[in-house]
Amino acid sequence: MLDTAKEGTTILIDSSASDAVQDGAHAADADVASVELRGLQPRCDGPKLHPFAHRKAKIKFVKRLSDPDHEGQGHVFHVDIARKTYALKIFNFYDDESDVEDLVGPDLDAIGLDLLHAHSDPFYNECRAFGKLIESNLNGRVAVRCHGYTTIRAELVHQIGHRFQVDDWIKDAEEHQYYQLPLHRQVFRATVKDLIQDDVPLTHMRVKRMRRDLLRIREQGVYPMDIKASNYRGALLVDLSSARTEPHFWFDMCSWWDYERTIEEDLVQFDQMVKEAGVKTSVIAFTKSYRSKLRSRDGVRKKYTK
Repeated sequence: MLDTAKEGTTILIDSSASDAVQDGAHAADADVASVELRGLQPRCDGPKLHPFAHRKAKIKFVKRLSDPDHEGQGHVFHVDIARKTYALKIFNFYDDESDVEDLVGPDLDAIGLDLLHAHSDPFYNECRAFGKLIESNLNGRVAVRCHGYTTIRAELVHQIGHRFQVDDWIKDAEEHQYYQLPLHRQVFRATVKDLIQDDVPLTHMRVKRMRRDLLRIREQGVYPMDIKASNYRGALLVDLSSARTEPHFWFDMCSWWDYERTIEEDLVQFDQMVKEAGVKTSVIAFTKSYRSKLRSRDGVRKKYTK
């Protein structure tokens, strides 16, 4: 149920009926029978994320946290669940059009759509990245603490969207095959994280810690790929929806040049973020010594080519 909300008030939803869901969110899979999204996700080799412990509890939506003018991969809300406060990121439906276009012919045939989705869908990106940090006992230490994933029925999300003026859950919604299904077969997927409200200014000491945390994240084979000030709260990274986490099909099939350029990207982004913030510091993430370390790896990986 969704309580009627007036301007400036909170809304409460009963999510107890929201776990009978479609496993995945790709339009091409929309005609298959509905199954429950349970257990560790995604269902592929590599790190996975567990379900949120209180996924059947009522969710009290307090306010929207994400920038309404920023086109992202989902929307973040301040919520109360089981008498605790969290940040709930509800993901837009995944559209694989651009990812499929990047992989044509033999590459796409060798990889397959299931693995492409598991390694490219922003929701699964967060599941794999936070799953790896949990495996490494780094959850909440080098990035925000993640408490797992949950699901919410579409009709409830539509009402939440109306309350908070969110209308971009699905790209080209009127033409989206998944959008035309009965409401009981539609779900939105979400990750549950600590709510960090302190948006502290960058200082030399915080930049030093953030660089250390980023390097530790990358040491686990997790490459955030989207480092910017808006993805930090309290000097902790809170968004990993663009992350590439090993094992990843792209790392196994790209050239050395593409591999090197890709995993250097978030280091370059980090330095640019610090520069734009005007912080007086000698701390830098991307160095020549780091590039030399990278070059000790093999030049070309072709695991998925036939």
